[in-house]
Amino acid sequence: MGLFAAIVGCIGAICAALGIVNILEVTDTPILHENLIWPFWFSLSTILFLAAIALLLGRSSSGAGGGD
Repeated sequence: MGLFAAIVGCIGAICAALGIVNILEVTDTPILHENLIWPFWFSLSTILFLAAIALLLGRSSSGAGGGD
């Protein structure tokens, strides 16, 4: 699950970078579609970052019971 969390986190970072590129208007043409503006990219990156945190914290330990 740690590797999957890293992959999801990297995709979240890419989405945040696309949002910044949209805000700065680096390109004249839209990146993927004209309706995908910066709030979409930042909300998607937020969801992906939270999913990466949940994947990291959701890893089960070797024992399913208590600490006994």
